[in-house]
Amino acid sequence: MLSELLSLQMTANRAVVTRWLTWISLATMFSTACWFLSQWQFARAEEVQEANSIVLANYERTPVALEELLPQEATWDKALEYRQVKVSGNYLPEDTYLIRNRPNAGYPGFLQLVAFKTDSETIIWIERGWLPTGSKQDAPDLVPAVDKTHREITVRLRPTEPKLDRGAPVGQLPSIDLVAASVGLSGSVYDQAYGRLVTEFPELPKGEAMPMPELNQGNHLSYAMQWLLFALMAFGAVYWTIAQDRRRAAGLAPRKLKFLTKDSDAEAEDKILG
Repeated sequence: MLSELLSLQMTANRAVVTRWLTWISLATMFSTACWFLSQWQFARAEEVQEANSIVLANYERTPVALEELLPQEATWDKALEYRQVKVSGNYLPEDTYLIRNRPNAGYPGFLQLVAFKTDSETIIWIERGWLPTGSKQDAPDLVPAVDKTHREITVRLRPTEPKLDRGAPVGQLPSIDLVAASVGLSGSVYDQAYGRLVTEFPELPKGEAMPMPELNQGNHLSYAMQWLLFALMAFGAVYWTIAQDRRRAAGLAPRKLKFLTKDSDAEAEDKILG
């Protein structure tokens, strides 16, 4: 009889230990995933901070010559984002596109993209502002015309956008994909960056200037801290479960979480009466 009781006790103990190891393993895997997710959020926060720093440093910086800052054959450097450059030359009116799905202040619209031939015979695409969607058509009611008059312009550099797997009507593009826009152009073309128009002389009618990007930090840091808190909570839950099992094994009643239980009226009266 005694040997049977000892055997049952050992079996029960092994079951408890197995359960503990299972919970510890699950908590470890969950916490590891939480840690990696937190690091991803920290990395995102650093990326946002770096991007904001670049915008703040470049947005109102004194313009320099385009070729001096970004030669035509050079690859794009993200540190040039929104840097102002000066260009002289003339627009190519026959090479104009409307870029679709560009909201501004909550309204749908387009961006006007026009090729500009510089005095050095290179071509750079210029974004000339935002145009609202027409009231009765999927296009602006009025698209500002350009001519071939020689001009001096100042622009902010922006990188080319990725190609989107969607179509667009003739004369429109789904994104500022400079490779697609430059098909048919002859000569040296900037396909790594375009210019967002700031000023031009002589002036032409143009769309509404796009605003400076919002420089908010986002919620990445708070999300990172939440993932770390979840990891700690997982091990806290395992610790609580093991402590409860040990109390039961010692013949004690399981401990209750006070914030999850409410005293009955009788218990409250007993406490008051002492």
